[in-house]
Amino acid sequence: MALIRYIIDLPGETADEINRLVFSGKYRSVQDFVLAAASNQLHLENQNPLEVLVGASLAGPTQRSGSVDVQGGKLEYQLLAPDFGKVQTIAPPDPSQVASELYGLWNKFFPIKITVRVLANMIKGDGEFAPLDSVQERAADVARRLGKEIVRKEKDLGRKRGDMISTALPWKRDEFKAKARFKTHFVGYLSKNGIEGAPAALRLVNIVKKDGASMIGLTAAGLSFAELTNPVIDKEDYSGSLSQPEKQFLTTHLKVELSKEANLMKSILQWIREGAKNPTAIHLKLHQAMPKLNETELVTLRSGLLSRLDELNLITRTRQGLSVSYDLTEEGEEFLKGD
Repeated sequence: MALIRYIIDLPGETADEINRLVFSGKYRSVQDFVLAAASNQLHLENQNPLEVLVGASLAGPTQRSGSVDVQGGKLEYQLLAPDFGKVQTIAPPDPSQVASELYGLWNKFFPIKITVRVLANMIKGDGEFAPLDSVQERAADVARRLGKEIVRKEKDLGRKRGDMISTALPWKRDEFKAKARFKTHFVGYLSKNGIEGAPAALRLVNIVKKDGASMIGLTAAGLSFAELTNPVIDKEDYSGSLSQPEKQFLTTHLKVELSKEANLMKSILQWIREGAKNPTAIHLKLHQAMPKLNETELVTLRSGLLSRLDELNLITRTRQGLSVSYDLTEEGEEFLKGD
């Protein structure tokens, strides 16, 4: 077969994600990734368009009570709070191996909740670790199926994009790309620089090499977070992505384990209190505080911070046409003045 060479321009964010996957060992090279991506897209293009767009949702709304199959079992069985007495925990990652702040693209905590629940169910009564690739596949599959279910509910509620619980879940049409993003950001992997991904940065999981294979386990903090009741997963309540105990756990945990991140959150809250109440004003403040970051990095950082602060109910967001303004909640005031 003759080979044809194409030269393409990729956004920096996309190239970064491809390199992360190559470094993690999922692909031998960038070329291997591009070939796999092209093959997957050609497969999608040859499918029935309705199947690609909506898949099983053509049958109408699905009840979660054991009716949605995913890899490894029914959706509800992958997400139910397990018997936590049977889940062994491990030591958190060394601080030198993980980020001291949360990456801007890790814009929600809810996807992390799905990962720790899936992982807890996979390792209960079966040792401290599970194979990383198996956890990546199962967590991404569960998140995709659950995301599709949540999207249907949110459309019925008339919810706007910025307010959607399903925002960071891999439910969109390009399944390969959506799942790859979820695995990279919300499960994690090993790179030459350490452990990547939001769960490890939050010290909720640890990823190690055992006999040449990448393995993942829950820390005590990860198990505590997995154990807390979640409104969406446990009650099918779509009013918010996290319960009050989950929000309290995360805000306390961030102060203790990621002081640099907590201080950056406090800076944002202080700027809002002082009158920087819109994205442009906050962007300028971030630029002054972090002059070495370029515009793309600043936008990503700002968007992720504001999204997470909103999810934790530390700020409120008000829309007037195309304009957005922010204010502190009572919880935001408490977080700001707390130790």
